Amino acid sequence: MRVGTGVWIVLLVGCLLTVRADERVLQSRGPLHEQPSVRRPVALAFVENERFLAVANRCGTVSVVDTDGWQVVAEYRVGERLSAMAAVGPQSLLVTDEAGHRLWWLQVRDGRLHQTRAIDVSSYPVCVVFDARRSCAYVASLWSRRLTCVWLLPERMAIDRVIDLPLAPRSMTLAPDENTLVVADSFNGRLGLVDLEGWCYRTTRTFPAHNIRGLASSPDGKMLVVAHQMLNDLAQTTSNDIHWGLLMSNDLRWLQWGAVLDPQADLYRGAHMHPLGEPGRATADPSGLAMTRQGVVVVTIGGMDEVALGRESDFSLYRLKVGRRPTAVIVNRSGDLAVVANSFADTLSLVDLVGRRVVGEVSLGPMAPLSEVERGEMLFYDGRLSHDGWMSCHSCHTDGHTNGGLNDNLSDHTFGAPKRVLSLLGVADTAPYAWLGHVPDLETQIDNSIQKTMQGPARLSAEDRAALVAYLKSLKPPPALDAARGVVDRQNVEKGREVFERRGCKRCHAPPTYTTPDTYDVGLVDQRDNRRFNPPSLLGVSQRGPYLHDNSVEQLEDLFLLVGHPNDSEYSDEEVRLLVAFLRSL
Repeated sequence: MRVGTGVWIVLLVGCLLTVRADERVLQSRGPLHEQPSVRRPVALAFVENERFLAVANRCGTVSVVDTDGWQVVAEYRVGERLSAMAAVGPQSLLVTDEAGHRLWWLQVRDGRLHQTRAIDVSSYPVCVVFDARRSCAYVASLWSRRLTCVWLLPERMAIDRVIDLPLAPRSMTLAPDENTLVVADSFNGRLGLVDLEGWCYRTTRTFPAHNIRGLASSPDGKMLVVAHQMLNDLAQTTSNDIHWGLLMSNDLRWLQWGAVLDPQADLYRGAHMHPLGEPGRATADPSGLAMTRQGVVVVTIGGMDEVALGRESDFSLYRLKVGRRPTAVIVNRSGDLAVVANSFADTLSLVDLVGRRVVGEVSLGPMAPLSEVERGEMLFYDGRLSHDGWMSCHSCHTDGHTNGGLNDNLSDHTFGAPKRVLSLLGVADTAPYAWLGHVPDLETQIDNSIQKTMQGPARLSAEDRAALVAYLKSLKPPPALDAARGVVDRQNVEKGREVFERRGCKRCHAPPTYTTPDTYDVGLVDQRDNRRFNPPSLLGVSQRGPYLHDNSVEQLEDLFLLVGHPNDSEYSDEEVRLLVAFLRSL
């Protein structure tokens, strides 16, 4: 087996290992689809020769829609927080449960979900791809940064092998040769290539991008199409730079498959791009992607409640209004219809791709009254809060985390010193805010972000500001990488904690939040000669990187070995090993 440099591959010993698999019959307990709920549809799949459409809802249910009359006929409770779905032939489905850390295999007959199987996979699964050639499924897990291969056997599901990835995965697609799986980073502009024959991580292709939320292959197998955003660290958060799309752009990138798969090739050879949106009418947050057999591409624009559609040869793509925050999209075999899942509306939009018009809307059921947190979440993903609709809060703070980019932000009181976008996960307990620690509370930080960073058209109402604060306070820190993988070495963690305390690290990073409200001079300086910074929380630090305000440090080890943080400190190799073990446990 070939192993990529620096990549740890875990092979589960034995021919096949079945992990806590179970079977049960799903019951549609009463008319569940008629009961008020906040469903949040996130994934779609046709079944039974397109007689039915299955909809995976974030709330943990699967809705079944009869495509004859476009009516919901049943809704089934499956898991805790569903995240992705893939069809396996005409009569079965694969569904990932992000909160339950499971992969479900559902059987479908006459629009009813019957006998099911489930298996535990690497924690926080967010995407699944079915490989018909090998009769297996590939499951990408976000916070454990793993790829799991699951065999789909006649009588059971079984885990074959697991790869540790050097990136946090989200979207995936099979290459036309069917021997390579492309795995997109959930946050940064990285495409990981996995060799399916040797079952190893080959390499990473990098390009200027973040929030990759869609991958598709052109019908002729020559182009990989990628929907993503780009944050320019040379632009400033001024109305002018935002208006012209210089600060944040939303793009559909076409890459030649030959260049993608060859690590020595120029990735941009034969590539081109469709900018999504234009000055005065932008398109925040491309969030899903589908391609017809005829070469029509459909992109959901989550931040502006639109879809964009067209062909590779089009100068620009045609845009249509759909429901609130469209995310997933699927097209039928004949290529004349797209179905769009509107996550915040609990509806499906039916789009006539030939006539370029919306021809129907399907309700998944009555929506329950929204909580303040749920209303805040809708605002967080709303591109209309920004100038011309170029970005939402999510554009920089991906799903509340960070896109990892640098942003030259006037909220730091001056331009000329771009800084890393901070994660908002766990932000409730980490006041004051911003790198310079000059923002006392979340309310003020929200106003600064919308008025000075996003150059929004109006101030938020007190009610909307309170809802956004409630949503941000609901965001928990990400799980530590080693904990998500279940490989925490408690002995080394405790030794690392001793080094952490002995070295005085807790002076700035005090438990339990592993930050403090003061600013410190620790030997760092930005381009405007600022030397005092508020320390970011270390909770979930293993899920970030690069590190420091300027992204100058790639790995946690480098903070100590190369930078000598803080203030040119010197560490032994053993101290660094133990410190990193401790930090990866937080």
